[in-house]
Amino acid sequence: MEEILGKVESLVKRFHTRDPFELASNLNITVKYGEFKELRGFYNCMYRNRFIVINSCLDAREKIITCSHELGHDRLHRKVPNLGLMKDYNLYRSINIYEKEANLFSAHLLISDDEFLDCTNTYNTYSDIASALNVHEELAIIKGGILNRRGFNLKIPYDPKANYLALK
Repeated sequence: MEEILGKVESLVKRFHTRDPFELASNLNITVKYGEFKELRGFYNCMYRNRFIVINSCLDAREKIITCSHELGHDRLHRKVPNLGLMKDYNLYRSINIYEKEANLFSAHLLISDDEFLDCTNTYNTYSDIASALNVHEELAIIKGGILNRRGFNLKIPYDPKANYLALK
């Protein structure tokens, strides 16, 4: 977990932004849009060209969250060998791990520690905190878990599923 958090903090420090679109641009990742029925977006790397493709039908908040999640795949999983060669069971387990890591990356990128802690002083539920921070409740819960690993004692109501973004 600390390696993932360190990658986020390094990006924010280097480019002075938490905006995933600005970060993608600074990292020479092309962001494109397409219309998909159920897909929010995806990350692809072909011949050293990296792409984040986002569903154009999403609202602005969902596009930001999707971009940050896919940016996480770029920073964390770009060099993962072809998953198609793995057996089904391993593929399912791996995808869950990769999705969980990308969600962790996204939560840490989109929500600063200070913003989150300020909200915990004002709001009583993760739903309210998420609304104030303009993120999903699941990302707020993931951020709470990150802060707990850093010594805070926040109540975590549940462990968000690795594929929660696919379920919205």
